Amino acid sequence: MPSSSVLPSEAPTPRLLTDSALCHLVAEPELRANMPPADTWLTPSETARLANLGSAARRDSFLAGRWQARRTVQLWLGSDEIPALDVADSGACLVVGLDGVHVSISHSAGFVACAAGGVPLGIDLEGLARPRDHLALAGLVHGPAQQDHLARLPADARAVTFLQWWTLKEAWLKARGLGLDFALMRSLNFEADAALGDVAVTRFGDLVLALAGNPKLPQQIDGLPQTRWQWSRSRILA
Repeated sequence: MPSSSVLPSEAPTPRLLTDSALCHLVAEPELRANMPPADTWLTPSETARLANLGSAARRDSFLAGRWQARRTVQLWLGSDEIPALDVADSGACLVVGLDGVHVSISHSAGFVACAAGGVPLGIDLEGLARPRDHLALAGLVHGPAQQDHLARLPADARAVTFLQWWTLKEAWLKARGLGLDFALMRSLNFEADAALGDVAVTRFGDLVLALAGNPKLPQQIDGLPQTRWQWSRSRILA
């Protein structure tokens, strides 16, 4: 399980906008301990969204994610400036005034995951420790062949495989600006493909993390040293 920031300590360096993505996974308490006062960097759309969140925990999580998204974009660009972000109607994170720069945020189990790059990206993070009825949930989000595969797995392997597919599907939807669509999720399938993959998934202890690009995920994913990504190509089954 990650226990500290994975932000690189070296100075950021400029990069071509399409050659790589930058991905970070950071504990929320660490982010909150090191971020400046929110009123010095929140945009009006973020302030409005923050005001509508009903609990202190949700507000804290929102602020941690928004600050980390700024830092991830800044480091990916190799810039000295902290970028401004807006909140889309869908709740997605938009980079202000920087055409062709994209960022995505996900929260789970007290961690924030962010990805920045030069193509639309989606990121999704889920924790394995949360109790779930994976076979029941599979009927909502996974197709018949995937459900059958899960049913034949032992319980521990079933949880990992279920969340790998779940996070890949959520990340795929986010990369296309779509909300949860159970019918579309059930039709999504993935084939291992390291050369033409548009999605990738990895695991950190009890966390499963997936990243998707539209139309394609950059082949180089920086920011998480010694990470083994499983690359796949998505297909929509009839």
